[in-house]
Amino acid sequence: MVLGILESIYRSSYFPRSYVPHILLASLAVAILHALSQGRKTSRDRDLHARTVILTGAFTSSLGITLLQDLAKRGARVIALSPYKADDPQITILVTLLRATTGNEQVFAEECDLDDAGEVRKFCTQFLTGAKLSDSEKKEKEAAKSDPAPPPGAGPPPGTESSTDQRLDAIVFAHEYPHVGALRPFRTQSSFEEEAKHRERGSLASFLMTTLLLPSLLVAPPDRDIRIVNVVNPFYAAASGPSFHDTHSVSLSSSQPDGKKRSKPSTLLEEGIRSLRSVILTRHLQRILDALPAPQAPSTAGTEVTVVNPKMQKSNIVAVSVSPGVSRMDTVAPMINANWGIGEGKPSVIGIILYILLQPFLRIFTKSPNSSVQTVLHALFLPTPFKSMSMKIAEQEAASASASASSETETKTESSGEKGTASSSSKSTSSAKLRKPQPVFTEVLKPGSLYSDCAVVVTLKVPPPPSSSSSSGSSKDGKKADSEKKSDSDKKGKKKEKGKEKEKGEELDISINDDGEYGGEAVGRVVWEAYEDALKIWEGKNQNAGAGAGKSGKAEKKAEASRKD
Repeated sequence: MVLGILESIYRSSYFPRSYVPHILLASLAVAILHALSQGRKTSRDRDLHARTVILTGAFTSSLGITLLQDLAKRGARVIALSPYKADDPQITILVTLLRATTGNEQVFAEECDLDDAGEVRKFCTQFLTGAKLSDSEKKEKEAAKSDPAPPPGAGPPPGTESSTDQRLDAIVFAHEYPHVGALRPFRTQSSFEEEAKHRERGSLASFLMTTLLLPSLLVAPPDRDIRIVNVVNPFYAAASGPSFHDTHSVSLSSSQPDGKKRSKPSTLLEEGIRSLRSVILTRHLQRILDALPAPQAPSTAGTEVTVVNPKMQKSNIVAVSVSPGVSRMDTVAPMINANWGIGEGKPSVIGIILYILLQPFLRIFTKSPNSSVQTVLHALFLPTPFKSMSMKIAEQEAASASASASSETETKTESSGEKGTASSSSKSTSSAKLRKPQPVFTEVLKPGSLYSDCAVVVTLKVPPPPSSSSSSGSSKDGKKADSEKKSDSDKKGKKKEKGKEKEKGEELDISINDDGEYGGEAVGRVVWEAYEDALKIWEGKNQNAGAGAGKSGKAEKKAEASRKD
């Protein structure tokens, strides 16, 4: 019937038969443009059973919920952070559907508002100590305890680890990817300051959670593959010029002086500054992790420790940044204030109408959630240099084992004295030598790098910070002040780079290598210190707000008691 309808349309006088080649060429061009705009798809896959992943932004963006589904399909134990309560109907329905469709019961939602430093610190403390569990986790642990005892030597079943051994294999910060702030024609007058605060709190939440969970990651077994993935927006290139070293770019808004008014740059520049800051911070974090003294990982064949060259030895913790690209739901819709149903802001009617009218173009030139998540999965699936090193060691051990086996066969053939068997055994040994495992050059995850479209971004250049001697007309007092500030910053950097080891009762000074990537170690240190200063101010404000709320609550209780009396 369908073919008959198509044939009648084709033979109709209203159908332009002369334009059939043009229509086919246009359709082919649209299909090619759509395929190019969706970007590359990862060719890797990984079994994530018995792996624990903390995911932020899972219920506030399309990329987050898609990533949550992909991780659940691969068997990961996912702890998704939500700004809403765990018993919220929307959250419970989503978690129930994910468990039913993926067959994975290890999907949990935990309440943690990333705009509140107190809740971030509370969640990290509860995760590390195992003090609080959701209702579903409690039921599973009770069911596991009621099961018959496992045989001797068997490990604990999944999800029943002790509170002192909270396994963590990956942290994915996906809450910083959605675009924050609408363009000027679609924004309100009072939304600029709120958007700036929301950007800053999201970045500081990632920094705070990383620093709180990092001690537990450092004491994890050295052969455990741990990853920290920071998902950023695609506007980082807009802020990579010399203007990045302005006060408003390197420093966060909360660390600005109280009497100084903050300028209002464009929304795209603000988003680019936020993205580039996160990229530089992630790169500097990897420098610190690589500089820390780490124990040597044992080989895969036994318990012996294989000593690796310290220059080649890297940390088993890998931190990378990922830019999924321009998404129509997480980038374009918030940009024109058309994200109805997401967030607490009021959408723009003009933005919604424009978003609906632009759907044909957006579906061709922007990414869908399934395409946006490919680069994040690529960063989670690629083997790390730490693992590739152990694979090379395993290949060398296999090659040596095959060589020893071939030598044993040669000695046996020589002792037998039979020429025919000796010739056949020599052929077999020669073929065994030819069948030795050859090293295969595969792509590995580059620590501290920025990934986009399943590839490393190598063209991002951040200028170094301006030196104090650039101004020729400055006075001697100004030069002395600059030198004193520089020496103070150097001292702070040295204090942070100092690792304490109890060998021979001395401290070991750890020097961070300046690789020159993304502005080098100097820019990374400046951004790191800016995050620390802003984090202190943010936590101080939250403590003051909590104290004020406590006092008001006590006053209300006293007033109610006096009324009753």
